Amino acid sequence: MKALKFQAVWDIAPVEVPALACIEPDDVVVAIAVCGLCGTDVGIITGDYPVAVPGTTLGHESTGTVLATGSGVSRFKPGDRVVINPTYSCGTCRMCQIGNMNHCEQKHGTEAGVSYDGTFADQYRTKESALLALDDHVSFEAGALTEPLSCTLTGVDKLAITHGALRAAVIGAGPMGLLYLWCLHLRGVTAFMVEKNPHRLAFARGVLPEGCRLYEDFTLAMASEYGDSREQLDLCVDTTGYLCETVFARLAPGGKLLNVALKDATAKLDVLKIADKSLSIIGSIDSLNNSFARAYALIRDGQIPAEKLVSHAFPFEDYRQAFATVGCDIDGKTTRPITEPGCKVMLRIPTQTAEESV
Repeated sequence: MKALKFQAVWDIAPVEVPALACIEPDDVVVAIAVCGLCGTDVGIITGDYPVAVPGTTLGHESTGTVLATGSGVSRFKPGDRVVINPTYSCGTCRMCQIGNMNHCEQKHGTEAGVSYDGTFADQYRTKESALLALDDHVSFEAGALTEPLSCTLTGVDKLAITHGALRAAVIGAGPMGLLYLWCLHLRGVTAFMVEKNPHRLAFARGVLPEGCRLYEDFTLAMASEYGDSREQLDLCVDTTGYLCETVFARLAPGGKLLNVALKDATAKLDVLKIADKSLSIIGSIDSLNNSFARAYALIRDGQIPAEKLVSHAFPFEDYRQAFATVGCDIDGKTTRPITEPGCKVMLRIPTQTAEESV
């Protein structure tokens, strides 16, 4: 079978590897149907997020069809359509015991696409507990948005929203930005969005929640929304990592800044203001508190327009073009501005049946 392997910064390529089989009783081997490109994948390739183990198969946002099951598996059988949760937690380490399962101390060696072979591949071996049944009316592509949406719900949970009249903003109109915009909308908060790339702006205009507006500049957005650029925000989600200091200076008393960007960057924040204004600076990553199952339910029930957020789906062999679409030029070993409207980009992997895998 083929798998897209990370060897070193800017060095990724499809490699032929042996087909997978169940080892433990609760193992399930899944034939991957689609896998979404994530900012984490781009950061690994470019070296901006230096966490991946060389030789690991990339990818973690995926759906597929069950190929084989271990002797102890009872909820799934070959041929079942499934959504894959790539976030492992042991349940027994100190982090798990205090409720931080997304920071499980056994994460190294178990994290799909980082330290454990991921889902840019024909097959993926996982556990029965990591799978959800994919309803027939939900496409493989829409289902693959479950993982990024689950991360979004984790972040929104941390914001502890109790009022709908909050002044709110989301920075960045990529997949995570649009998912945050929609999740805030479902919590009763209408946020504006800032995105400087005209192509991302063009795509976002067609998938906005009712009442949400788009801007190219944060300062102009504040003036347009509230009459004065010096007005203050109650809540901001920054998916880019570039406007931390700018937004911090505009937080109202009790304001919250949520950063979800995996960027190697620093920011200077006034410690006095954090205390004096009761500000919250929050980070968030991965799934937590059943957010994976909750995310899938939102997609299944049509509360999140997952299908509309998938802008591109490339065949597996066109992975270079897929990554170029999100600004990652593998051949040129550089990142470039996005040059066409888009949002979530995916790789499609040819369907494999249980009979073909034997």
